[in-house]
Amino acid sequence: VNLIKPFILKIMSLPNKQLTTFQPSEIFFLAENSLITIIPRQSMDAISLIGFSIPKLTAMRQTKVPLWAAILLKKQGRCSVVPPEWLTDEILTLIYQHEIQNNNKFNDELPFQWIEISQILLENCADDLDSPANVIRNLLRDIREARQSKARMGLGFLNENHLQMDNLGLLEINEMRPFVSGIMDKLKRIHELAQDD
Repeated sequence: VNLIKPFILKIMSLPNKQLTTFQPSEIFFLAENSLITIIPRQSMDAISLIGFSIPKLTAMRQTKVPLWAAILLKKQGRCSVVPPEWLTDEILTLIYQHEIQNNNKFNDELPFQWIEISQILLENCADDLDSPANVIRNLLRDIREARQSKARMGLGFLNENHLQMDNLGLLEINEMRPFVSGIMDKLKRIHELAQDD
């Protein structure tokens, strides 16, 4: 009961629009379960955890582990992180060009949690990236702004039943959810009232 009370108080203190979405910290927490490749600097035995096992690590042999484990091992100096293929200035430049040239389509080369994964890696593993961190940050910001602009334009096609925007990321969807849900509810109500008349 004592554990539940602070949780209930926190929920009660949130604005209504935030009760239907995840907090950014919750989304980043979820992203930390994404698998990422590391190169261990030393061998370690496998570790069994609730819901996941970290495989046996062999020095200098690539292994996939959850992002949270990779960051922990990186901070301890036990591994290097292999950045995802899409997190280079060349690929991000191509993705940005695609985003600005295609007004009706979001690029599908970015993973569902691209914003969260890239930010976590930039904060903790900038020295493992193939491109300078400031270049990556600028390209990610440009991509995000282009995608936000397209998402706002896509809201013009919203109706009471349907809104389709393929290849949006989790954080992007979460940001739009309160607005889109509210508008769709209002459009549905207007549509029902129009049918009654």
